[in-house]
Amino acid sequence: MTVEALRGVSLTVNRGDFTAIMGTSGSGKTTLMNIIGCLDTPTSGTYILNGRAISAMTDDELSVIRNETIGFVFQNFFLLHYATVIENILLPTLYMDVPSHAMKEKAMELLATVGLEDRAYFKPRQLSGGQQQRAAIARALINNPALIICDEPTGALDTRTASEIMKIFTELNNRGTTIILVTHDSNIAAYAHTTVHIKDGLIDDAFNRTPRQ
Repeated sequence: MTVEALRGVSLTVNRGDFTAIMGTSGSGKTTLMNIIGCLDTPTSGTYILNGRAISAMTDDELSVIRNETIGFVFQNFFLLHYATVIENILLPTLYMDVPSHAMKEKAMELLATVGLEDRAYFKPRQLSGGQQQRAAIARALINNPALIICDEPTGALDTRTASEIMKIFTELNNRGTTIILVTHDSNIAAYAHTTVHIKDGLIDDAFNRTPRQ
């Protein structure tokens, strides 16, 4: 028996957009996120990213796209607990042909951006959940991604901390970074300019567009 996670989905996200994808468990939103993030490829149809047909790329080519174009922020942070905060942030740069001192300087600048400049040499277990998510955001930014994909980035956080994290995403978007946010929380989705509702593998009705403030 074949189960179709997505059925005839057509979605356009323009450069600089802030788009939220909402849906219940099993609706297809995670599958859609994985395709957008080049973690999965569709069995049919076409996905175009920056003018390139992702569907036709090899695994190695997809890996390059993920490393150079996309930053990921997940609900569970995925920080290495034996490494310091700055070492975690520098992980995506290990295979880059860039001087290490330059990347370390950039990592410190990103830590300042997310308010963690005094936690660079702490271990993740020494940080609060909100601080760990801030570190994860800095890690997602280290390669200057054009697109940041966030999978329930505030799901493990209290309301106040979630608001602080969303303000960081808002500021990043104001600077031109494209953000796609997967969430089940309408309060979190309200930070986006466009909300896409997924139901049973289909985009439900039309987009709900909120004018940029």
